[in-house]
Amino acid sequence: MSRCTKHIKGDRAELIAQEFFIEKGFYVFNNISQHGPADMAVMDKDGNIMLVDVKALSLRTKNGWKVNRVPTKEQDKLGVELVFVNLDTKEVLDEVPNKRYEDNIVNLKWYKKWMKKETT
Repeated sequence: MSRCTKHIKGDRAELIAQEFFIEKGFYVFNNISQHGPADMAVMDKDGNIMLVDVKALSLRTKNGWKVNRVPTKEQDKLGVELVFVNLDTKEVLDEVPNKRYEDNIVNLKWYKKWMKKETT
């Protein structure tokens, strides 16, 4: 029995995102349900919690454009943040990069805010 390629990509993206948050000093809590509005919760050292839904960065086969993903109504209501993982470079991004980003690196806006709190 072979696994669905789409599910394998999603599992890889979640593991890369978990490693990213752990390396940054966050606590990571997995969603044990296969379905739900968030893949994980992350908590900083001050107890601030963010719900995260991880998306593998995808390219359209016909033209190579990146596929944009938006939160569902339920995710918006719950404040779930989307993060995107480039499976080739293992970068974690807070928005889908587009042509204007030559290196496709986008820092997580909220992480900058939390880091500022640590230095003050």
